[in-house]
Amino acid sequence: MSLKKTLSILMLITVLLLTACGNQSGTAQKTDGVDVDLSKMGGAVVYGKVYDMVNNGANYEGQVVRMAGVVNEIPVTQRGVQVDTLYSCVIFDATKCCSQGIEFVLPEGTAYPAVGTEVVVQGVWNNYQLYGIDRYRLLDAKIL
Repeated sequence: MSLKKTLSILMLITVLLLTACGNQSGTAQKTDGVDVDLSKMGGAVVYGKVYDMVNNGANYEGQVVRMAGVVNEIPVTQRGVQVDTLYSCVIFDATKCCSQGIEFVLPEGTAYPAVGTEVVVQGVWNNYQLYGIDRYRLLDAKIL
């Protein structure tokens, strides 16, 4: 088993153990109206949580998520022609070797920060399909 795979498994186990020690009532505790605050998590824990969110997105549908990271642009092309631009907040793990971008959508008419800008973004988790591919994003997002 590769070192990267072993570390990924260990991080996931750590996240599962940490979440098992939390609120036992079966409901998530909200802080400032936020269901999942990735901006306050350490690198190893945030990696495991984002991994879970990406792979089990339906479990987070409608939840308010806050994250800290770096803005990235993703061009959407059809037949070689750019038809749209998606924006994501790239979140790094503890060693900054692995990253995951979570798309966010600001209100219409709001300017997006420049690529590479460090931001804290908050919005409502939404699952959708783009060209038949399951995706996820934060809707009604705002830069804090």
